[in-house]
Amino acid sequence: MLTPEAFRVWCEHLHFAPETEALITTIRESPPVRKVRGRANNVTGRYPSPKMGCSIQFESQHVELWAIYAMERDDDVLEYYDQSARIPLHYRAKSGRNTTQWHTPDFFVIRRERAGWEEWKPASALDTLFDTMPARYQQDTTGRWRCPPGESYAEHVGLTYQVRSSAEYHPLFIQNLKFLQDYWAHPTPIDPSQEVQILRLIEQHPGLPLPALLEVCPGVLVDVVWELLSTYRLFTDLSATPLMDHSNVFLFPSEQEMRVHDHVPAVETKASASSPPLAWDGRIWFVEEIGTLVHLHPEVGERLSLAFATFEQLIQTGGMQQLSETTPSPMTPEVRAALTAASPKAQHRANERLQQILLYVQGGEVTVPKRSIQRWLHAYISAETRYGCGYVGLLDHVALRGNRNRRAPDASMQLLQTFLKEHYATPQAKRAAAVYHLYVSECERVHLSPVSERTFYRERAHFATPDVTVARLGRRAAYGEQPFFYSLDQTTPRHGQRPFELAHLDHTELDLLLVSSVTGKPLEKPWLTLLTDAYSRRILACYLSYDPPSYRSTMMILRICVQRHLRLPQEIMVDRGADFGSVYFETLLSRYEVTKKERPPAQPRFGSILERLFGTTNTMLLNQLRGNT
Repeated sequence: MLTPEAFRVWCEHLHFAPETEALITTIRESPPVRKVRGRANNVTGRYPSPKMGCSIQFESQHVELWAIYAMERDDDVLEYYDQSARIPLHYRAKSGRNTTQWHTPDFFVIRRERAGWEEWKPASALDTLFDTMPARYQQDTTGRWRCPPGESYAEHVGLTYQVRSSAEYHPLFIQNLKFLQDYWAHPTPIDPSQEVQILRLIEQHPGLPLPALLEVCPGVLVDVVWELLSTYRLFTDLSATPLMDHSNVFLFPSEQEMRVHDHVPAVETKASASSPPLAWDGRIWFVEEIGTLVHLHPEVGERLSLAFATFEQLIQTGGMQQLSETTPSPMTPEVRAALTAASPKAQHRANERLQQILLYVQGGEVTVPKRSIQRWLHAYISAETRYGCGYVGLLDHVALRGNRNRRAPDASMQLLQTFLKEHYATPQAKRAAAVYHLYVSECERVHLSPVSERTFYRERAHFATPDVTVARLGRRAAYGEQPFFYSLDQTTPRHGQRPFELAHLDHTELDLLLVSSVTGKPLEKPWLTLLTDAYSRRILACYLSYDPPSYRSTMMILRICVQRHLRLPQEIMVDRGADFGSVYFETLLSRYEVTKKERPPAQPRFGSILERLFGTTNTMLLNQLRGNT
């Protein structure tokens, strides 16, 4: 932060008027004018800013929190303040009437050569805001978003106003900044000899992968590399790959050399592979794994598994040939369209047929009638002659069978959709039977043939999306219809990218009545407080007490976590209970630079990790104890 003397020098450098200097001074000395709320299903919270020396509020973990991380690392930003002032915006509404809206920008940012307010919005929301408030949000010819009413007010007081978007930063960039926070917020001295050794090696070999560096310098810890990256003595593209993926981290001595170097990799897609591509049957294939079975992934389509002997024979006979990385794909547009339109089930059946054909041709033992294989082989050869890809001939067309034409008139179906929108998807929440009777009456009035009741309910089932439930019953009723994950695997979005990055904290009253060992009389039901790591699902700390949830429980659980692990999580997710909003709890988190995140109200799935653990504790432990009835 700027000292009073540095602030005065900065104001003189920019030639601010006394009124502007007084306004900035008021903002610097005043607390936020409002407390952020999670009204739009956002995760709100407080970030302990090393640059500002206080907690900064954010209204969204994917918009304002991203902006905070970026401003923390931006040397041009001297100070920034959240929810600093309410300013009037005068503009013409979409209806044509003049309106005035009192608005609180997200941040007031003091930079080296200017100062002003910044309003941050999700990239997906700006187009909608432009449609609803075209005079307030506009996009210039360069693609930059502007707010003319805000700019007009800011210019009047000698400041600036900017509309910023979450699209300015790549998610990997913010994730890597978060990973490096402990290093740039708390710089630690490193061994000068190791620093010289690493910098000299990177100067000689720019673009050196991190595993190669650690192999050449066996005595160097990876923490030294992170320290050099966080202090701008080494560089890597933070938007290219997560730093946790060491094999894709390439190190450079300068930012300019990083930008122009040819070996800066892009994030690998699923179709890429380290092995050279292979050409077979008019497609390019990539080898994913070689063992008793060889797993091949085509450029378009589902994965195919072949026996190693079959794969080896294809290589030896020249049916499968190795290509270079620059060889263009031999696939024709017709084949690409056919494979794209085929369902996964159809491709799995085609894979099974292809495997049987290869066994039959190579003299192996098949498990289906030979007449079927001969028919498939004929279809394969015909498609190979016609399209250059025999695999297309093995695709069935089950999805195209049957009469796909509606028997109901188009006008009747259009009227049905109109009635569903105007009578069913409304706050009055009319019953489906009542809407159907209204629809039938209207069809009789306009001399149309109505659809049957079964067809009506089938169309209503397709029409009844979560948005329709919101219109009929409200957001809370529609919350249960949102999709959720049934299992945790490699494709399930994780809560955090590493241990101790994010932890969940909550309380529950155990379904257990304790009895005094002295008097034998029943006491009370205890309260359990748990702190669990979101990435590993490990319980970091637990605290049992007769006291209902309070700041004492939260302070004790953090104390136990430090006793067991000698550290605290980087972020803690809590609900909006009064105990998590206490001054003591927030002061403790700010003191030890732990980011506090608050779940949106009435959305328990944001804390599903802990809520499920509470349920498992009751069903798998407490309900199995002796004396349970």
